[in-house]
Amino acid sequence: MPTLLRFLCFSLLLGTCAPSPAFAQTDDSPTPNTFSGCIQEESGEPLIGASIVVKGTTTGTVTDMEGCFSLEYPGETVTLEIHYTGYRTFTIECTAGEKQTYTMEAEVETLEEVVVVGYGVSRKRSVSAAAVSMPASSVARESAPSHRAYEDAAADTESVSVPAADRPAAGQLTAGEVNDFGKWEMWHDISQEDLAEHRAVWQLYPDHRYPVQLTYDNGSPAMDVPVGLYTASGQLIWETRTDNHGRAELWRGLLDQNKYEQDRLEIRAVVNGRELRFPTAHPVKSGFNSLALKQPCYRNAAVDVALVVDATGSMGDEIAYLSSELEDVVRRSADSLAGADLRFGSVFYRDEGDDYLTRHADFTDDVEKAVSFVQEQSAGGGGDTPEAVDAALGVALDSLSWSDEAAARILFLVLDAPPHSSDQHVARMKKLTQRAARMGVRIIPVVCSGMDKSGEYLLRSMALATNGTYTFLTDHSGIGGKHLEPSTDIYKVELLNDLLVRLIHQFGRTQPCQNVDPLPVAEIEKEESTSFRAYPNPTAGPVTMNLPGKKGHVDLIDLQGKIIRRYAVSARRMDINLAALATGTYILRHTSRKGVLSSRRIIVDRHLAR
Repeated sequence: MPTLLRFLCFSLLLGTCAPSPAFAQTDDSPTPNTFSGCIQEESGEPLIGASIVVKGTTTGTVTDMEGCFSLEYPGETVTLEIHYTGYRTFTIECTAGEKQTYTMEAEVETLEEVVVVGYGVSRKRSVSAAAVSMPASSVARESAPSHRAYEDAAADTESVSVPAADRPAAGQLTAGEVNDFGKWEMWHDISQEDLAEHRAVWQLYPDHRYPVQLTYDNGSPAMDVPVGLYTASGQLIWETRTDNHGRAELWRGLLDQNKYEQDRLEIRAVVNGRELRFPTAHPVKSGFNSLALKQPCYRNAAVDVALVVDATGSMGDEIAYLSSELEDVVRRSADSLAGADLRFGSVFYRDEGDDYLTRHADFTDDVEKAVSFVQEQSAGGGGDTPEAVDAALGVALDSLSWSDEAAARILFLVLDAPPHSSDQHVARMKKLTQRAARMGVRIIPVVCSGMDKSGEYLLRSMALATNGTYTFLTDHSGIGGKHLEPSTDIYKVELLNDLLVRLIHQFGRTQPCQNVDPLPVAEIEKEESTSFRAYPNPTAGPVTMNLPGKKGHVDLIDLQGKIIRRYAVSARRMDINLAALATGTYILRHTSRKGVLSSRRIIVDRHLAR
């Protein structure tokens, strides 16, 4: 794959390239040293999200977008274990201060990296479901003789329970992600053209977006701060909480598309009981709305992850595999975010009239307890569609003990059918979406076989409303029934467990207030020289861009793949100011009028202004 395309796919769909912090240092250890390196596959391509663990400890990290890692640990040398699904685990002896590149050997053939879905290039676009096909043998980790048994049981809507000894291994289901924040104009077209008929059904309209960036004076992100969009007369329109990067998404007209369109709006934050007003309240096309808090930085390391899983009979073709994948996600996330106060909770649901409607286990930091509850569940009851999604979400939001203060609250909604669409159920889904946003709970759908386009529209809208992202299983594993192709242009195929671990790390990762850690300058300077330059780099805010042409636009993108602002290009030289951003690494991506792409990474370091 061309370097530029690969870089953009990693940037927008993987959403992480800053080095991961080290975790779980021992308090009584001597001064730690820095150990670093890079992990690649046999072709020389970087392995993103590989797990790096100090042998015999829980200290570890994961590799970044360049396949590189850095961690701190006492001593001059250390033995590291390298893990990555689909590759042979191996150990290395690493010496402090020496950066080496290590190659992992694949156990099986690797996945196709990118699926291109047929998608027009004109303003009026059409979407088809033509994707790259892939035999199951290319990703299977073991044979699956009991696959047919699961499907047969599902067809009979009987309970499917798989003994632990027969449970399939993790790392078999394949998945993709569509982050509509990173394809904002495309989402606008798709939602009002290809998926337009479903807007009136679910009455959710994520069209008018007001992005927020909240920082402390030192440039650190202000996390978990309540922010709201109001009319000038003080009527609340939408409220949420800032994420681990100090950012939030506010919406006008999401529940009623024509409401408030003539009102003058303002944005407010509540900090230590005081209400603060942002100087601007403009929609995304005019940039983001920023505010710097003149008070000491405060960091919270709590991360809550809820698994809300459809356990009806129609899930029987995948439930055993999903159980193994989710167990793996719980264990690996506990390792990769060892410095966080990580808790897991679960809600399993069926449908009205079944043996049970919902069954849940509250948040716990005991990994074995969380895993045990998942292992006990089986599929049964229910019909093909629709199902009691609203009941499950209600239990997840109301009955699980979400942290009062947290760096991240993540809800994975694993399902294969939309909720009931009666007026009562639609109204409840709207209220639950609004409540999740207010609580700062990101909803991340994980769509399984059997979903329809109506459900896709609803779930992508809920993900946008709650600052989440949309994920889905694909046919590349050969497991389960036919999977719905999303309405989009391109997506990367990943293993489901790797994708979910990456998202938990991406949305839950935080750094100490005095240790804001952008990508090292040396890594920026190693980028290939192009006709697109951006300087100074690092910068306290002001940036001059020398562009290859006078047409097109430049997108400012964060490392979660979200487009923060778009600048129209009218000259080869442009000056912009990024001083309102949190300290960190960002991407400037130039798209010419003919669609030619070039990009540069830029470090914003607010300390340089002092």
